Amino acid sequence: MRKQLDESILFMVILMEFRERILTTMDHEEPDRVPVMSLLNEPSNVFQFLEKASVPYFNYLKKPLLKDLTRVLMNRNWLWNRDFFNVYKKVVDVSIQLGFDATWLLYLIFKLRRNKEFPLGMAWYDPWGRIWEVQVDKHGNPEPYYSRGYGNTEDRWREWSQKQLNFMKKFPGFAEAFHRKINDACGNRIFVVGFAGPGIFENSWQPIGFTEFIKFIYEKPRFVEEVIEFHAKLFMELVKSVCKAGNEIILIGDDLGHKTGPFLSPTLIDQYFGEYYRQVVDYIHKQGKKVIFHSCGKIYKLLDQFIEYGIDGILTLEPTADMDLARVRTQVGHKLVLIGNLDVSYLLVRGSQKEIRDAVKKAIKDAAPGGGFILAPAHNHSEVDATRLQWMVEAAHKFGQYPLQF
Repeated sequence: MRKQLDESILFMVILMEFRERILTTMDHEEPDRVPVMSLLNEPSNVFQFLEKASVPYFNYLKKPLLKDLTRVLMNRNWLWNRDFFNVYKKVVDVSIQLGFDATWLLYLIFKLRRNKEFPLGMAWYDPWGRIWEVQVDKHGNPEPYYSRGYGNTEDRWREWSQKQLNFMKKFPGFAEAFHRKINDACGNRIFVVGFAGPGIFENSWQPIGFTEFIKFIYEKPRFVEEVIEFHAKLFMELVKSVCKAGNEIILIGDDLGHKTGPFLSPTLIDQYFGEYYRQVVDYIHKQGKKVIFHSCGKIYKLLDQFIEYGIDGILTLEPTADMDLARVRTQVGHKLVLIGNLDVSYLLVRGSQKEIRDAVKKAIKDAAPGGGFILAPAHNHSEVDATRLQWMVEAAHKFGQYPLQF
């Protein structure tokens, strides 16, 4: 009995540490040390860390006798959801073993369809009408690559949206169930940030195609407004479902920037999407939760808008898009929590331990004084190295102790 009691007390202490560390930081106060957040979401990272071989499901697509059977099985919602949870739980378990304080969740679902235009004779289609090339990494793990949108004309967009509306409406329920299962399995060992995504901007333009979407803004603005309103309503249902799963911080995601600046002018983004972002943020806040916005790219011009929308934190602050932490902190002060910034193009792929340590120290020096900074990779992909993630976490634990010694 005493042993059980001791373990219970220890569990409460561990829970308090990572939870309070994250929530204190989100309030722009200094916790005991700078928190570290995982963005792991690739099976290859997990199997690399565990030193186990992947189960090469998608290599079966290369075998004529098995490809159709694989397609039929993978298109079963129950099987997809079961396997997606099992793999993602391993992802979260690895994040815990690496010493992260928090992790994100990202629920996705695809359907395999025959398509002779692609190398394997098949392509992935998501609920909203994106077409993804099915690629397999060197370990046999699936890697989806966005190829184009199905709805590149007004008629094709309407056709897809009508035929797939029921599938789109099922997505929030699937996402909520996934979040609940991960929370139940792992939430006592790591802070789980719920992710409502893809977002309104990406769901509006990617199923159409960027060139066509821009043309429609000028040639068919009412159609564009219809598309955005359609996805904004669906997205709000997704946000409500993720909120119901119990996560205290909700991440909403829209890549609004590329390497040199925003995809659209700040004026157009606010004109077409601003009010919907305000509504989403307001809803999340009314549930007593914080909001983080995920956007890659060079987004200095959008930071003030994020503040005006009521967003609490920004992820990913991509260094290869010239997002400098010191400059961002100077621009926004403590009106936004800053999350991310560790390079995944070189540093966390093949950088030396010294390079990683120096980058961690610089990030902490530039953004962590006064709280409001969570160290994280700028993103994730299959070649991010687990050992280098461990070096990053170790450096954060060593140099991120408050009061900071800089």
